[in-house]
Amino acid sequence: MNKRNLKKISNINDEFDLKLFLYVAKKNLYFLILFLLIAFFASFLYLRYTQPVYQSSAVLQINQEEPATKDIFTSRSYFDDDIARQIELMRSPVFLQRALEKLPLEISYYSKGRFLNFELYRNSPFKVNSEVKCSSVYGKPIFVDFLNDQKIIISYENDKKTEKEIRVGETINFPEIDLNIEILNFDAIDEQQSLFSRNSFFFVINNPNDLLSRYSDKIGINALSSAAKTVQIECEGNNARKTTDIVNAISEEFGIYELEKKTESANNILRFIDSQLDMVFNQLTESEIKLENFKEQHQITETASTSLPSIHDRISNIENQVMTLDMEKTIYKEIKNNLEQEDQTDIYNLVAILSGSEFKGNISGMLSNLQDLLIEREKLLYEVTPSSRQIESLDHQIEIQKNIIIESIGSLKNNIRSKRAELRKKIDQYEQLIFDQEVEYSMLEYSRLQRVHSVNERFYNQLVEKKAEHSISKASFVSQSVILEKAQTPKNPVSPKPENVYLGSFLAAFFLGIGVIMLRYLFYNEISSLEDISKYTNASVLGSIPKYKNEIPSNQLLVLKKPKSLISETLRSIRTNLQFITNEPGSKLIAVTSTISGEGKTFFSMNLGGILAYSNMKVIVIDLDMRKPKIHQGFEVENLKGISTILSGIDDVSRCINSSKVDNLDFITAGPVPPNPSELILNNNMENMIEWLKNNYDYIIIDTPPLGIVTDGMKCLLMADYPVYLFRANYSKRAFIHNLNRLIFDNKISRLSIVLNSVDYEFSNYGYGKIYSDGIYKQLGYKYGYYEDSDDFKPKKTKRFFNNLKKPFNFFK
Repeated sequence: MNKRNLKKISNINDEFDLKLFLYVAKKNLYFLILFLLIAFFASFLYLRYTQPVYQSSAVLQINQEEPATKDIFTSRSYFDDDIARQIELMRSPVFLQRALEKLPLEISYYSKGRFLNFELYRNSPFKVNSEVKCSSVYGKPIFVDFLNDQKIIISYENDKKTEKEIRVGETINFPEIDLNIEILNFDAIDEQQSLFSRNSFFFVINNPNDLLSRYSDKIGINALSSAAKTVQIECEGNNARKTTDIVNAISEEFGIYELEKKTESANNILRFIDSQLDMVFNQLTESEIKLENFKEQHQITETASTSLPSIHDRISNIENQVMTLDMEKTIYKEIKNNLEQEDQTDIYNLVAILSGSEFKGNISGMLSNLQDLLIEREKLLYEVTPSSRQIESLDHQIEIQKNIIIESIGSLKNNIRSKRAELRKKIDQYEQLIFDQEVEYSMLEYSRLQRVHSVNERFYNQLVEKKAEHSISKASFVSQSVILEKAQTPKNPVSPKPENVYLGSFLAAFFLGIGVIMLRYLFYNEISSLEDISKYTNASVLGSIPKYKNEIPSNQLLVLKKPKSLISETLRSIRTNLQFITNEPGSKLIAVTSTISGEGKTFFSMNLGGILAYSNMKVIVIDLDMRKPKIHQGFEVENLKGISTILSGIDDVSRCINSSKVDNLDFITAGPVPPNPSELILNNNMENMIEWLKNNYDYIIIDTPPLGIVTDGMKCLLMADYPVYLFRANYSKRAFIHNLNRLIFDNKISRLSIVLNSVDYEFSNYGYGKIYSDGIYKQLGYKYGYYEDSDDFKPKKTKRFFNNLKKPFNFFK
């Protein structure tokens, strides 16, 4: 045998073995059952004690078509922008605050349940009128106990508990609040209070400043279809009717809000036109008076005035262009003044002023970007303080955007100034041309006055026309948003859904159970079969002993009680296999050891001795485990003398031999526990005792101490003709095979052979019988009840069920 050729023993299963996995899974199936039971009860409790969440939704279509009379208009509403901008407007805190203020959310009414409290939104049997004097009362539950339909007890806790009896309809003054309570449905109150003796109802006064923060995260506004211009508005909450009202309030309020902003835009345009009309009217009147006075003074007739050269018409057209540029300059000056104000800029007003401008496209885009920044700032203010870094960053961006617009306006004004100067230069050139043609001065002056009057008149008429157009436009304004699907009160909650909760928890429990089984399989390092041993050692295999399902009696000599049992037959097979190790004549010494206690050395030694005695061999069993003696218990005798007294020289060997109930089977107990068992085993009395016993017995079986704990039994293994190393199935660790190989290779115990004890043949299909056999299991008739104790090897289902039920809890010990 070569130690280097042996497979390395791993603490984990690094190779997947399906049969072993199924075996481990069957042994640990109760983990899965336990987790599934926990999942069921956890799901039940979760559903029982969790408030249901309802969801309402509405669909809004935002039309962007221009009115039928659009050809007479030069303006366009700020709302006729892309749908994403309008969604952002609906999400803005200003708009949501306005929509929520339309609903009765100032006071929340609740009724007490057995496990949960329920909100009585629009369904409260009483009404509360309040006037808050101290903000500390906001959010505090105020309990209402109705003594009868006339008397009420009000109680709440602020810094201290306050309780007072009042009459229905009477205003009562508390330090923090004034209250007046009206009863709307006393029968409902009486029915509720029959279930709970006190404080069946309570209400909470909500802080109006916190209204938006309470509901904003529950509201969702998203584009449903960009092509159809539809928007879906959703709201989730614990009260179905409230979620419906919030969604419908947002849908309806957006139409009103949109119409108001359009009207405001039109009003701003009309105000601007009115201001320009007043100015142009004064200029027109002044020019008309000057023209008439000049005609009278110089006695100019209509015929003479019409004989002016056509060049005067060109000058008139140029002066019209100058007047238009002056108007542009006035508009940009107004926008600049608005932007330079310290108060928040009204973008809608600026867009209205800009309407009709030749350069409105450039400035309008910049104003839109500025508006986006302002909306984002409003949103953040509901989450952070004005001094936060986010607000400071946005303020910096807003200031930069304003400066960009102001600089752009300055550039436009410079362009206007340059263009105006060129036009004035052309006018001077035409006037010089007239002068060169020696036109009479009076006619030249008259022509100039007439041009000024004509320009003012034309401009005044244009303003009057624009005012009429915008007035008609204002009258025709309608909301472009259409509610396609109004929110309906949901009947079933969206969360928690019982089927989802149970399915999710069961899946989690299932995978957790499978995970535990996988871990148990991965770290399953117990010896399960002779095949597991043969993978890691070349030691000879004597055989395996089946597991005895019933409790082993105090007298462990089972071969005496049931000589035809399966255990007896397997021991006979081991007896036969011993002859293949050595078949020399003479007395034989059998030394039985293991790694730790509890692997069945004593049981094996006694019953092997019994089987050998049945063969008319003289057999003696010796208990050499002086630290933890057990032989005397198996044979049901006292342990007054034995090996310890023999090796100490106190007693003679013959005086310590005990006879058993089996003919030809004797035994020597361990005797009293000595202080130095190792030294006793190493002295010469040990060899003398073995020599004496060999002269009187055919087989000497020594039950040695476990070698994994102490080395007391090493001497006996070296002396033994049949050294036997015992493992116990599903108890001994694979690492114990290291000790076996060490004895073979390091201590040169080449005859060391293996016996696997307590093999559960119920799982022999896994592979217990691959080396020593399935043969014993099938050929000897175990499955067919051939042996008298077949039932002793079958599982007792009831007992096994309760024992396995404890296994998951032992896992955590």
